[in-house]
Amino acid sequence: MKTRLLMTVTLILFAASFSSGAETARVSVTHPQITRTADEMVLPGTFVARNEIAVGSPLQQQMVTDVFAEEGQWVEKNQLLATLESPQQSASVRQLQAETEKAAADIRRESTLAQQSQRDLARLTPLARSGVISASEFEKAKSDAQALKAQTDAARAELRQLQAQLAREKSQEDKSKIFAPAAGVISERHAVKGMLSDNALLFKIIENNEIEFEASVYAADLAQMRPGHEVILKTGQQTALRGKIRYLPAKLSSLTQSGGVRTTIIDIPENMSAYPGQTGVMIYTKTPQSRQTLPYSAIRTGQNGERSVFIVNNNKALQHPVQTGRTENGFIEILSPLAEDADVVINAQAFLTNGDTVTPVKAYE
Repeated sequence: MKTRLLMTVTLILFAASFSSGAETARVSVTHPQITRTADEMVLPGTFVARNEIAVGSPLQQQMVTDVFAEEGQWVEKNQLLATLESPQQSASVRQLQAETEKAAADIRRESTLAQQSQRDLARLTPLARSGVISASEFEKAKSDAQALKAQTDAARAELRQLQAQLAREKSQEDKSKIFAPAAGVISERHAVKGMLSDNALLFKIIENNEIEFEASVYAADLAQMRPGHEVILKTGQQTALRGKIRYLPAKLSSLTQSGGVRTTIIDIPENMSAYPGQTGVMIYTKTPQSRQTLPYSAIRTGQNGERSVFIVNNNKALQHPVQTGRTENGFIEILSPLAEDADVVINAQAFLTNGDTVTPVKAYE
C-alpha cells in the first residue's frame, strides 16, 4: 500500500514538473494597419443626346415636296433638309407679283403724264399773263396737272402696299424651306413626301453629335458627388469610356427622391461607340479615406454575431470586442479603433480562449 502511494505521488510530481517546463503556444501577431481606400458607386443609366433639336414648320396645310436628309446623316448648319409647298400660297405670291408689276407700269405711265402736264403748265403760264389764253383755260390746265400728280402719288402708295404684301407672302413661302438650325446628326426623320406639315415634327438633330450619360442618383449619393469629377462609363459590352460630371440636378423627384446626373464623355476611341438609348453604368470613385484594418482571419464571431479580436499583453491573450465595417481584399475595417501598437493575433482560432498564456511572434509591422 505504501509502495502504491509513493508511485502515485512520484507521477504527480513528474507531471507537474513537465508542465511547468513545457513551451507556451506561439501565435502570430500584427499591428492594426491604416490604409487609404476609396469607395465606388456603381450607378446604372442611359446614354442620351446632350442637346437634341426638334425641327418643324409653323405653316399650316403645307405639303412636303422633297426630303434631302436621312436618319443618321451628318448635316451642317443652314443645310436644306426639306421643302414644303402650298398651292394656295404659291398662287397668292404669283398674283401679288402680277399686281405689283401692273402697279409699277401704271406709275410709269402716270408719272410720264404728270411730267408732261407740268411742262404744259409751265408753257401756258406766260401766255395766261399776257392774255393770249383765258384764265379759265389756264386754271383747267393747272387742275389737270395737279390731278395727274395726285394719281401718281396714289399709284406709288398702292405699289408700296402691294410690295409689303408680296414681301409678307414671300416670307411665308421662305418658311416652306426647312433648314438645319445647327450642325449635327439626324436622329429622327418624320418628313415624308406628300405629307402635310400642320405644325408636325419633321426632324430631330443631335447637335454636334454630342452624347452624354445620364444616371438617376438618390439624394444620399448626390451629396457625395461633385461637378467636374472624372468617372468611368461602361456599356453593355463592358467598353470603358472616360467621363466627367457636367451637371448635378437642381431639384429631386418628390416620388423617387432622386435626380438625373449628366456626364460628358471626354473622348471616344475610334473602335468604340455610344448611342442614345444605350444602357450602361457609371463608376464614381469617392475621395480616398483612411481606415484602420486587420486581416479578416483576426476576427472571431460569436454565437450571437458579436465580433472580437485577441490582443496579446504581457504574454496573455485577452479577448477584446470590436465593431467592424466593410471587408475588402482579405482585410476588414475596424470601426472601434484599437491602439496602433496593439499586438493582435492574426488567426483567432477556436482553441484560443481569453486569458491564455501565449508567445507572440511578429508576422509583420
